[in-house]
Amino acid sequence: MQPSNIFACSALLGAMLAFPASAQTNAPTLYEGARLIIGPASAAPIENGALLVENGVITAIGTGGEVTAPAGAVRVDLTGKP
Repeated sequence: MQPSNIFACSALLGAMLAFPASAQTNAPTLYEGARLIIGPASAAPIENGALLVENGVITAIGTGGEVTAPAGAVRVDLTGKP
């Protein structure tokens, strides 16, 4: 990495730490359509997985049909995202 890139990355990281997001939501968030890799590398990934986060804590992991979003949850579709 060139010195100018290192400086730019450092400056961006410093700015992010100096000005944290002030409007954080505590609404549950359901991430859907992701490929989830959980556990050791030998474990099979979960295709079309779903991950539920409530109050900053992962509360459920499974396939899309196994995890349901509570009322008022934010849904994030990750289908096809790298």
